[in-house]
Formats: sequence, structure tokens, C-alpha cells
Amino acid sequence: NMKFMMNGAPTLGTLDGANVEIVEEAGIENNFIFGMKVEDIVELKKVGYDPIKVMNETKGLKKVMDQLIDGTYSDGGKGMFKELYDALLIGASWHAPDHYFVLQDFDDYRKVRESIDDAFEDRIGWAKKAWMNISNAGKFTSDRTIDQYAKEIWKIEGKKI
Repeated sequence: NMKFMMNGAPTLGTLDGANVEIVEEAGIENNFIFGMKVEDIVELKKVGYDPIKVMNETKGLKKVMDQLIDGTYSDGGKGMFKELYDALLIGASWHAPDHYFVLQDFDDYRKVRESIDDAFEDRIGWAKKAWMNISNAGKFTSDRTIDQYAKEIWKIEGKKI
């Protein structure tokens, strides 16, 4: 995502990982963030999360899930999307169903994704988003990272060559 930011692309994503830093640098108004925040996830875990219920209650989500296993995306009969389907609804050997709350974020993702089309139509507004991403991407350059590693991790000083 940082490479996209450096080239002016607003980020479409959840507020985790590098996206947190991207938003801190370029501003949330210059990116497209969707989904639950950490505190929302903590609360949802307390009350219990049922991805099957979420699938059945979220408009359009059951159709999307069914398409993973009904042949819509032909995989030559290999069933390669069944594992994804199962991981989201049943769980896998190492985690509970929908471990990353993908289904819970689906409706918000769809709404934010649809808002991108309108934002793109505003050419000046879109250019501002792009410029804010480009002009605030310096934190993610390799030069800055290497300089920081040299000082904080390797404990060495740079030398002019």
C-alpha cells in the first residue's frame, strides 16, 4: 500500500497494519477506510461472532459466498474456493470461522467502495487526495528507513562516499 501511496493512489482498506501509518501521514480524508476498529472487534468477540448469521443478514453477502462454491468461478471442478468458503463459515484447523472478520466488514466495504466512484468524479478533490498521499509518503522511503535502521538498530553512522 505504501508503494501505491507514493504514486498518489488513495488507500482502500481497513485501519490496520501499514494503513494506520498511511492515514496518520496523509489523513483519513484522503483515503478510503472501512471496517471495524480494534475496539469494535474486542466488543464483538465479547458478545460472540457468528459469521453465518452475518452472511444471512447482510444484503448480497450470501450470494457472494454461494458463488465461491456453486461454479460461478470455474476452477475446473477442483473446488479451490471451498477452502476459503469453509474458512469463513466453518473455520480451519488453526482458527475460528472468519478469523479476520471479513464478512463483518463486507457491507461497510461495499458502501465505501461505491463512494470511490463519486470521489473520482470530483477531479480537483481526487487530485488533492493523490497529492496529499504523494507529498506525505516520505516516511516510507527506503532512504529514511535505512537511515533509521542504521541509527536505531545497527548503531552506526552514515558516511559520505
